[in-house]
Amino acid sequence: MFKPITFKAFLLLVVFGIPTLRVNAKPEPLDNIDSLKYFENLTRQYERNGDKVKLVETLIAKSQYLFNKKNLDNALIEANQALIVSLDMGREQYLEKAYYLLSQIHIEKGLLYESIDYLYPGYRYSIATRDSLKIGWYLLSISKVEGELGRLNNAIENNLTAINFFKSRNDSLSLAKIYTSQGIIHTEFGNFVTAQSYLENAIAILKVVVDSTYLGITYRALANNSLRQSNNLMADKHLKKSETYLKNNPKELARTQTVGAELLINQLKPNSAIPLLQSILNTQNEINDRYGQLYPLLLLGKAHARVGNYSESKKYLLQCLKQSESLSITNISRLAYKELSQLEELQGNKTLGYQYLRKYISLTDSLFNNQIISEANRLENISALRQKEKEIQRQRENLLLSQANLNKSRLRQLFLVGFIAILIVLVVVSYLAFRNKQKANLLLAEQKEKIEKQKNMLEQRSRDITDSLNYARRIQKAILQTSEQPTDFFDDSFLIFLPKELVSGDFYWFKRFNNQMLFAVADCTGHGAPGAFMSIIGMFGLNQIVSELNETNPGEVLQNLNELFHKSFEQREGSEIFDGMDIAFCNYNPETRELRYSGANIYLNIVRKSNSQKVSNIILNQNETHTLYQVKCERQSIGYVTEKVSFVTHSIQLEKDDIIYLYTDGFTDQFGGPNGKKFRLVDFRNILCSIASYPMAKQKDFLLEIFSEWKGDNVQVDDVTVMGIRIT
Repeated sequence: MFKPITFKAFLLLVVFGIPTLRVNAKPEPLDNIDSLKYFENLTRQYERNGDKVKLVETLIAKSQYLFNKKNLDNALIEANQALIVSLDMGREQYLEKAYYLLSQIHIEKGLLYESIDYLYPGYRYSIATRDSLKIGWYLLSISKVEGELGRLNNAIENNLTAINFFKSRNDSLSLAKIYTSQGIIHTEFGNFVTAQSYLENAIAILKVVVDSTYLGITYRALANNSLRQSNNLMADKHLKKSETYLKNNPKELARTQTVGAELLINQLKPNSAIPLLQSILNTQNEINDRYGQLYPLLLLGKAHARVGNYSESKKYLLQCLKQSESLSITNISRLAYKELSQLEELQGNKTLGYQYLRKYISLTDSLFNNQIISEANRLENISALRQKEKEIQRQRENLLLSQANLNKSRLRQLFLVGFIAILIVLVVVSYLAFRNKQKANLLLAEQKEKIEKQKNMLEQRSRDITDSLNYARRIQKAILQTSEQPTDFFDDSFLIFLPKELVSGDFYWFKRFNNQMLFAVADCTGHGAPGAFMSIIGMFGLNQIVSELNETNPGEVLQNLNELFHKSFEQREGSEIFDGMDIAFCNYNPETRELRYSGANIYLNIVRKSNSQKVSNIILNQNETHTLYQVKCERQSIGYVTEKVSFVTHSIQLEKDDIIYLYTDGFTDQFGGPNGKKFRLVDFRNILCSIASYPMAKQKDFLLEIFSEWKGDNVQVDDVTVMGIRIT
């Protein structure tokens, strides 16, 4: 005999499409109309009876059924009704179910901003009901939604909680997803080393659990991290891996291809990027990826602006701005305002360009000011400190346990002496234990207070140092950006500029004066903040000498710069300052191809075809097609000198296809390779001679790859600057 089907069992049959059972009949599935009618009848019945528990269960089951059938609008109505009844009841288990359904529906509908209103309450109720599966789902969903919306501080705070949770659950796959999210966030904040560490940890886990989709997403994040550091070669490698893993996922593949299009724009190939971006948009329109469409629209605006098609550029940028504001994606809106400001400036619309610029600055301050970035770093530090505190607590518990065991052992031994002796010893031991405990408690309290003070002091110092270095980096970056770039002077040229720390002791300088092209590469004493300070003085000095003194002769420029440094750092007996800089200064006349050069500890290197006239008598390297020549510099730094030195100006008549190389010692001083030794200067010169026939952009990528492979996991020892210019 069959037992009657319970109410909850019948709801499960309807929601998950399990066929109903009839005696002596074949099972048949309920169709949509019969299922909905049954739900409606139950709803009216329980409303009349005032049975709120069964009413809310019915509404939740009906909403889940409609959600499974992709009838999202009606599912949303039923879920909202379930939430209203649950709020009236105040039952946590039903509130969590209602918020869970509402979160799922809003995410599925692409209403990410609205889903936040349900994700956080649902997460709190899942904690209250101790539903570990739901807690994990909410942590992953909040991370994904907050990251998509660009609310990075909220995402990073959620992620730190998620990391501890998934570690405690040994959930490797979820932990890897959170690591990927952390890597993406730190890339946005400019913490590239921290970002790379998170992303590499994620890839190590994902290769074990074999999740192709997230491997592709993580390699895409690594590519974006390399792209932000202008390492186009590594970005291209990571993109190829990402495309391989995502070939069966149209949505994520399109987003990877978007990063590839940005790489083409950075490589000055906007004409190649435009058709690729159009194809990406078509794909995203077909799969209704509204959030994924934003960045391709922005890049189409940038690409069209690069080729001079300003009307098309503005059309795409305004479309991007409209969609990003409707979806509340503030970071994309910020970037759209920046591009619109530059576009209006190019067309002479300064008033409108200024308005867009103000909006860009306002949004940038709200998203990426120092306070927000410091807060994110503070959260990371607090998480690490909490782990340390837990370790201290475990050690304290082990110590107390060991002490208790020791006392028990002593007591067992004392019992052998005799009952009376034991009583006396127990009194003594108890008294001594009480005193020791008091002393231990006082000592622990003092140690805890010292640790708290040290922790607060370290946190404050960390914030101060980070804020100061970030501000110094912005100052130096702004000064370098005011100088013209090598591509503004020479069509076929490159510049590698890799600071060791946030700020650099190396600097480069370009200036056009009358019909002369002036440029220099310098290496100041030290690196980091001291080196950056010296570089600012050096750039200021060059601008003053050329602009105010109208001096362009390289030897005289260095002589004046030497005197300026000597005056800036007033030398007195017993208080001499041994700081200064090594520098190469060049004056090039494009009409006559005459190059005038003077150097202080930085040589001029010229590669010329081997069958052409010699540049100088010093030949550093030679092959069948090209010869590397060196022009001497003065073996004296700018700055502190014991004897007055005259800087000589050398004149060289250049020829078409000659290549000029200027570089500091950071590249060849780098430790690495299989034996952990310095990169030999002989090998570097041989490379310059062997790649002379390459285009300059390819030379740059080749040198960056060589440097990266040589350095490996070693710490960068110095700032690296290499400049290459081909004469056309």
